[in-house]
Amino acid sequence: MNSEDCSITEKSSLNLEKGQKRNATSLHYETHHEGSLQVPIPCAVMNVVFITILIIALVALSVGQYNCPGQYKFPVPSDTHDSSCSEEWVVYQRKCYFISTTTKSWILAKNSCSKDGATLAVIESEKDMNFLKRYVGGAEHWIGLNNEDGQKWKWSDGRVHNWFNLTGSEKCAFLNSTDISSAECERNLPWVCSKPFR
Repeated sequence: MNSEDCSITEKSSLNLEKGQKRNATSLHYETHHEGSLQVPIPCAVMNVVFITILIIALVALSVGQYNCPGQYKFPVPSDTHDSSCSEEWVVYQRKCYFISTTTKSWILAKNSCSKDGATLAVIESEKDMNFLKRYVGGAEHWIGLNNEDGQKWKWSDGRVHNWFNLTGSEKCAFLNSTDISSAECERNLPWVCSKPFR
């Protein structure tokens, strides 16, 4: 098939005389109506197959991005990389987050964050909360919210908590994929540290 076989041509009944015999190449064309465009059947089939393959490839790529997010991470440009956020930290919304894989009590987790120049995670917006909930999954992780005096919940940076509901009646807060709740501070859980991205 050459490029002329896939060209679109306009044929009208004025150009055809009654009784005119079709030549050998016209066998590839559908019957036509006055003023309609004719496309060779093999070319139309090739176009449908090509478009179908393209759609399948795009769907596969987009599904793969959500099912295997680790394979689709893009490096941070060198001019925006902050040496205070090492490779095991995640950058989101101008903050660096460290999600631990080991467990400690709330106070030991807080001390571990301090050694890295951070605090247990301070969540300042619903976007931050949704990001962390997705990132930590179903596992409970300590965050920097506690109620030592039994009066007001405070973040590990000293600010008073006041923008979301907390479940549970213990003194230290944790986050998982569904909510933020409280537990005994001596319980061993993984934790999340946060610090500003400079």
